[in-house]
Amino acid sequence: MKKNKQIIFAVTVVIALVAIMFTPIGTFLKSKIEDDSHVAGMDVELSESDYDIDLIGHNGAKNTNLLDFKNSGEVIFLNFWGSWCPPCVAEMPTIQKLYEAKGQKVKFVLIAIQDKPKVFNAFLEKNNYTMPVYEPSSPLSNNILPRVFPTTYILNKKGQVVLKEIKTRDWNDKEINDLLDKLIAE
Repeated sequence: MKKNKQIIFAVTVVIALVAIMFTPIGTFLKSKIEDDSHVAGMDVELSESDYDIDLIGHNGAKNTNLLDFKNSGEVIFLNFWGSWCPPCVAEMPTIQKLYEAKGQKVKFVLIAIQDKPKVFNAFLEKNNYTMPVYEPSSPLSNNILPRVFPTTYILNKKGQVVLKEIKTRDWNDKEINDLLDKLIAE
């Protein structure tokens, strides 16, 4: 009796996997997962208080508050990351290249979460990353606190979120460069 249940369970699992991998069910599930990782700015609701985060500057950055960036009238690249996070580490070279290309016209704010300055500063130095990095010294609201890492926002000059990404990506690709050029020109 027990063996029959195990066989039925195994067959059910195989059928489910085949259905997910080789039918429209899998295509649908994949599209849902991918759609959730890239959110247009209009779908993101963050208030002024969500940005009220005191930041300790590292890697040449000065202490500040995230609200100062949001209200600066400049385009903002805001990334929540950690040196402990393999997907965050994987995208860092592309963020560095984007910073080198756009850092004079876009404010880069990389906020290290659940990380120690000794660890992430050593990581930055080892990899010759020059972009400004911050650590929060005040609590983050539930609205802006990342649920997954990395989480990245791009804000226009009005401080509005135009893009939220919750996955690793090539930040120096044509799509992002074109978006930033458009926002800079506005």
